[in-house]
Amino acid sequence: MHPFLGELELYGVSRPIGTYGAFVALALFVSGALVVRAAARDRQDVGLTMAALACTVGGGFLGAWLLHLAVEWVRTGAPSFSGIVFFGAVPGGVLAMLAAGRWLGLDVLRVLERSLPALGIGHALGRLGCFFGGCCYGRPFEGAWAVRYTHPFAPGAHPPVLRHPAPIYEALGLLALALVFALWAPMRPGSGRRAALYLGGYCALRLGVEVFRGDAIRGVWAGVSTSQLAALVGLIAALLLARGRRLAA
Repeated sequence: MHPFLGELELYGVSRPIGTYGAFVALALFVSGALVVRAAARDRQDVGLTMAALACTVGGGFLGAWLLHLAVEWVRTGAPSFSGIVFFGAVPGGVLAMLAAGRWLGLDVLRVLERSLPALGIGHALGRLGCFFGGCCYGRPFEGAWAVRYTHPFAPGAHPPVLRHPAPIYEALGLLALALVFALWAPMRPGSGRRAALYLGGYCALRLGVEVFRGDAIRGVWAGVSTSQLAALVGLIAALLLARGRRLAA
């Protein structure tokens, strides 16, 4: 595990290439390409799909950044402007996606429900970035598959003890989730139920993975992390939506 892939020199200035950022970029490229492919196979407008995708990614990053800002402000009493929290990306991305769909006249829910395996694959790649970057690390653990971070810039290296490879657990779960939705053909794409079930599946996965997490940055109050609270709310919402409610009225 190494937080940096190397250095990039441009006009006499050397900048480190972060492993996490590189994996996030790869995740966006791969999942975006798969979403566009799914839209094309469904005979949706590819250009409008790409525009809606750009809005969704932008809204997702904004929501993830705002939630990180809020969590750190509550946890430490001071704002932290560098970092993202995935659960903030869900409402931010969904709101941006729905707004873009109305503006562009695109059935974004249909595109989303055709593209759910792409989301799982992209998210899994992002979690591999967490693993190699040393963030989102696990609790101390001395089992056969334990990992030890030693790079001084890896948050998991302080202290450099053996730990659960928590990001790997989540990445494997996300790939399994992607496989389930790839094999399960949508009966009525666009109803919102399939997306709700995917959200519920991920929230259940996250509730389990959080048990093995050991990083304080995710915020913990009375033994419950911010992500566990968000996952529980998301799971309840997903179950309600899956019972017949539409995501867009």
